[in-house]
Amino acid sequence: MNANGPRQAWPGQPTKDKTMTETTQPFLFAYAVEDAPRGKKAYWTRIGRLFAHKDGKGYDLVLNALPINGRIVIRQEEKEDATAQ
Repeated sequence: MNANGPRQAWPGQPTKDKTMTETTQPFLFAYAVEDAPRGKKAYWTRIGRLFAHKDGKGYDLVLNALPINGRIVIRQEEKEDATAQ
């Protein structure tokens, strides 16, 4: 939606009531990974989400940022242990 109301499709193009990201949970997450000096952990920053298509034949990758160095890694989210410090 913008200041002028809902986004309009080009003439003759079908529209969707909701996008995939509004109706499903992320399947995997995208991270920008920058390697650290030897012996140290790499730097991981979450930059997006991957959603499975309802028909099971594809995915939508929604990125919030792009790395200027490093690499993009797609992984399952790891649950943090609440007791870990």
